Amino acid sequence: AHGLAMAQAPSVPGFTAPRSDAQMFLEADELLYDDSASTVTAVGGVAIFYDGYTVNADEVVYDRARNRVLARGNVVLIEPSGNVLRASAADLSDTLADGFVEALQVETTAQATFTARRATRRDGAVTVFDQGSYTACPACEEDPSKPRTWMLNAEEITYDETAQMVYYRNVSLDFFGIPIAWVPFFAHADPTVARKSGFLSPSFVLDSELGASVSTPYYFALAPSYDLTITPTVYSAQGLHLEAEWRQRLANGEYSVRASGIRQFDPDVFARQPGEEDWRAGLASNGRFSLNPRWNAGWNLYLQSDRRYFRDYSLEIGDQSEVVSDIYLTGLHDRSYLDARVQRIEVTTWDPTGALDSQDQPWGAPVIDYDRRFTPPVLGGEFRMGANITGLVRQDPYVDAVTIGGAAASSYEGLDGTYGRASLDLGWRRQFIGPMGQLFTPQVGFRGDAIRYDLGSAATNAGFTGREETLFRAMPSAGLEWSWPILMSVPGSVHVVEPMAQIIVRPDAQEVGQVPVEDSQSLVFDASNLFDWDKFSGYDQVEGGIRANIGVRYTGTFDHGLSISAVIGQSFHLAGANPYATTTIVLNEADSSLESDRSDYVAMVTARLNTDLSVSASGRFDEEDLTLRRGELVGAARLGRVSASLTYAYLDAQPNRGMNDEQHQVSGTAALQLNEEWRITGSLNYDLEANHLLGLGAGIAFADECFDIALTYTQTSAAANDGISDNRLMLSVALRTLGGAQTQVLGDDEFDRALGTR
Repeated sequence: AHGLAMAQAPSVPGFTAPRSDAQMFLEADELLYDDSASTVTAVGGVAIFYDGYTVNADEVVYDRARNRVLARGNVVLIEPSGNVLRASAADLSDTLADGFVEALQVETTAQATFTARRATRRDGAVTVFDQGSYTACPACEEDPSKPRTWMLNAEEITYDETAQMVYYRNVSLDFFGIPIAWVPFFAHADPTVARKSGFLSPSFVLDSELGASVSTPYYFALAPSYDLTITPTVYSAQGLHLEAEWRQRLANGEYSVRASGIRQFDPDVFARQPGEEDWRAGLASNGRFSLNPRWNAGWNLYLQSDRRYFRDYSLEIGDQSEVVSDIYLTGLHDRSYLDARVQRIEVTTWDPTGALDSQDQPWGAPVIDYDRRFTPPVLGGEFRMGANITGLVRQDPYVDAVTIGGAAASSYEGLDGTYGRASLDLGWRRQFIGPMGQLFTPQVGFRGDAIRYDLGSAATNAGFTGREETLFRAMPSAGLEWSWPILMSVPGSVHVVEPMAQIIVRPDAQEVGQVPVEDSQSLVFDASNLFDWDKFSGYDQVEGGIRANIGVRYTGTFDHGLSISAVIGQSFHLAGANPYATTTIVLNEADSSLESDRSDYVAMVTARLNTDLSVSASGRFDEEDLTLRRGELVGAARLGRVSASLTYAYLDAQPNRGMNDEQHQVSGTAALQLNEEWRITGSLNYDLEANHLLGLGAGIAFADECFDIALTYTQTSAAANDGISDNRLMLSVALRTLGGAQTQVLGDDEFDRALGTR
């Protein structure tokens, strides 16, 4: 039967009042009228459709005398929002705005579930669940009666639609059906609400320098496009720390501003460290905006009262060794790219000797890079144009104390004063295929630099002939690269052997040792840069003379997913002044082997078996007796539920750079996935030469669709952490739709006392 109903749609959690002119349609197997009892009963497969709402039940009775509507048997109410409400029975007023339901279950669109013995609705906007429960964990498919991972059970749950909040009275938190915590009152936002003002999940920390602490962030959802979060943190040893974060999204981007500060009760705990101050504070801001489809602009700005503030209070940068602030503009179009920025670098590490200070780092104002590639219409091939403009300002010289040959020496890693350089780098190359598949690639290039500096008194100590100079450099170059890839196919595998040779002709480099070196202080010669046109990493230094690079590449592909690639070769200085043999103020060329006419051999081999195993080994071997001078072994494997990685690094003594001892270090990680939810992890970092543990870690974690918990322990030695040893035991918990909390259970002193070692 089909009929027209006379009441509004059911009013339940998440209810939105229907339109007054909406019509209700009823479907049922039978429609019974009882004039004596003044009732209308719909029986069998009852379905009511009203303004986007759907009600299904075995039976629906309308009592005209009492103005009540009773739905019985497998009652299902589906809201326009998608929420599904299930009950054994529902007793509602004729307006369906107020009433109660029995054995209620509400399934929200956020996959969260409310259940209750009985629910009552009042004032058209408030629903009260008696003996209710809430969880965001799905039921076990194999055994739906199995306890959920977590559940909130309360004597009473009140859902306020107007406030979009859920309130609990006498509530307990159950894990796998076992109560573990109880509070008299608890509240959280409606799980279907994306943004809502209120308290966020707290965090708890126990730290040897800061003491026990609790953080209780409060979130202000001020508008759809901006919000504010205030986080007060009380440290038992240091007092009240306040942090505020403002976030705003605009039409073409977004930005945030964060301010924080504290007046420390006990600054002496940071004795002889930068944090030995009464007041400590910081300001940070990040922004990114799209000017148009090709151009972006933004900033990352950090300001702190001392260089250790962010690290000591675990803010902004975590455990990074430096803070980089910049304002930037980037553009990308087809085969051209531009990046322009003003940059400031502040180190966060602490040197007890005071040898390095934050002011030793320069301001980059500006640093501009431009690169464009295109194909010339007549010559073909590829034409490259690169440009760089760098301006640096440094307040104090950066002087590194080293020991060379048993005697103390100074390496001037950075000079005070101002330094500016404009560089233009042009190049053209084209590949030709010769007889029998040989490849010939001629290329020519030109590099020009205009340099101006006004340096402090440290320039004289560093060997500069003048403290204020304007210099010009020009470096033309021409070269030819030859290779002959030879393909060999045998049953089960394919192999490619490719001998290669490269010769580059340049005049001698100009102004060697008279240009401040800032952007190319790290020179590592290995197989990865064997065939680089210029092995200096930046613009401040330029390679000159005639050099040849020779090597062989190999690639093998085997059945069952195994692939192997390798390269081995050597570099030769043939004529002219060797730029790597000239000692500059940063000593970066020393012990690279490029300072000799014949370099060491460099080699690298990588093997991969699908995604389950990869091994890579690289090394530099003495050109006379093949003694290992520098090497690295990296491996990663996954076998079933076990995954692991291992890295071994070796560096021979480099007395010309003040490194008089060999360096051996090994690090590794491992993880065991016990099942779909449980995971065990571990890590290790060890100095084999000093026979000293640098750090280790271990953890166990559980994660499923609705709950994450992890317990991790980390130890960092003083040698790897600015002379400060650190032990931490961390517990993190997150309940889906309720947020998470993080607890640092033990700090340094507490952990030592717990072990009985202090």
